[in-house]
Amino acid sequence: MIDFALDKFPVRHALNNGIQCLIRPLQLDDQPAFQKFHHAVPETDRFLIKHRYPDSAATEWVQDLDYEQHLPLLAFADGQIIGYASLHQRAGGWKRHIGMVGALTHPEYRGIGLIKVLIDELVEVACHCGLTKLEAEFNGDRSTAIHNFKECGFDELARIPAYLQDMHANEYDWVLMGMKLTIDAENAGAGD
Repeated sequence: MIDFALDKFPVRHALNNGIQCLIRPLQLDDQPAFQKFHHAVPETDRFLIKHRYPDSAATEWVQDLDYEQHLPLLAFADGQIIGYASLHQRAGGWKRHIGMVGALTHPEYRGIGLIKVLIDELVEVACHCGLTKLEAEFNGDRSTAIHNFKECGFDELARIPAYLQDMHANEYDWVLMGMKLTIDAENAGAGD
């Protein structure tokens, strides 16, 4: 189902500052660069993301690639990974039509439209896969990420105060954002 949507990769995009980036799915040989990317992101930022990838988990994650279930897209520029976004799909159940999206960018490549480029690519893939909605969950302190997702077309669906808790028992709001996808006739049934 997803193979058709992935045929277009790799693709190039110009970011707002003129830097050209290459977008493509994560591959097995990306593991060292992927770990280097995560180490470049400050611990305070890594702490606030939903999916954490310590070295051991990143190794397993990269070696167990299943694009139907979890599609990680990487953005490359200047010889390194500068960002990633992921689309999680459910194989069945009452939320099978809803994809879960997450994204993270390298600190030196923020504010230049990278999140928008990555999310736009995931939206296109999600439409090809027959998904009708996307969700993103956030720790309420990730105000910049929440703002970026709003600019990409997501709406805040719910905010529950003091719902999340870190390892030191500090509480944070839980924020659920969503986007309704428009499936055009060309993409309808692409996976049939």
